[in-house]
Amino acid sequence: MSKTNRLDWSRQVTLMNERIKSFQANPGEQELEAVIEELKAYAEAARNGGIEIPARFTVN
Repeated sequence: MSKTNRLDWSRQVTLMNERIKSFQANPGEQELEAVIEELKAYAEAARNGGIEIPARFTVN
């Protein structure tokens, strides 16, 4: 995985995590729908090759 691909993947994960934190801070239908849409977009990107997901990664 190239540095650019890893950076793209890292940004996507960060966006998903922020969306989830927003839902946790303010649980509601609108926030839940946003989380679901973000997860669907991530899954679709992984499925169609739009984003490369590393087999392993280290969390700092």
